Amino acid sequence: MNGTFKTKLTLQSIIWLVPLIASLMTGCMTGFDASYPVGQASTKSVEFMLSFDDGPLPDQTERVLAILATLRAIDGSPIKAGFFLLADAPDEFWQRRIYYAPYELWTDKGSIAKYPIIARQIKQAGHIIGNHSTHHAWLRWPWLDTQEAVLSEFTEWEAISERVLGVSNVRLFRPPYLIINTDMRETAERLGYQIVMGELVGDAIPDMTVEGIKQKTQTILAAWSKPYPCVLIFHDNRPTTYQHLDEIVGNLQQHGYRLVNFDPKRL
Repeated sequence: MNGTFKTKLTLQSIIWLVPLIASLMTGCMTGFDASYPVGQASTKSVEFMLSFDDGPLPDQTERVLAILATLRAIDGSPIKAGFFLLADAPDEFWQRRIYYAPYELWTDKGSIAKYPIIARQIKQAGHIIGNHSTHHAWLRWPWLDTQEAVLSEFTEWEAISERVLGVSNVRLFRPPYLIINTDMRETAERLGYQIVMGELVGDAIPDMTVEGIKQKTQTILAAWSKPYPCVLIFHDNRPTTYQHLDEIVGNLQQHGYRLVNFDPKRL
């Protein structure tokens, strides 16, 4: 009787211990998984390229170039980015009101015409230069929403760029404010331009913090499912970019995302 009782007690204990152990193991595994970013396994194949709009500008673009010189692509080569430059951004308040969006009252933007030395520095560093229009025109203004105005934004940029940088066989265009209308699309096609869009990282948002950009870029890449690299769009003239670009990129690399050289042929 005593031996039978002990046997039953032992079996009963085991029966109670099985779910308890399973529960503990589940808890440990849950805690283990929680210590890693969600979806980390999928990040191994997600690649991203760097691009910059609204330059060139003194000090600011140069600081971006200095940071880029310290970054490496996944193959170990010095990283090459895409710079979509402006040719002759307006200086005066009322000139800006003619071209810029109504919510951009005091924004300073770059200019190949005003800062040719910096534009040449970008080229000499091996980065790819694209057309971001002459004046950063907001094409929703009725006086800019014409075939003639759109064409001049392309051709004036070409004339200024060739004078400063020489003739180039690279023909890339990123529309200001990422606005594409029929005239722009047709003009780009007629002139042989590839339109290069991308994902805004949020550095142009007033009071955007470095942590905010880190979170936004992680969210962008975590959701990226297209068969080509994601092009991240930064801006030369934003402090969070020219002061913290290395920190932002390093954060993405630490999460498993792969930095690659800017290559429009892959887009």
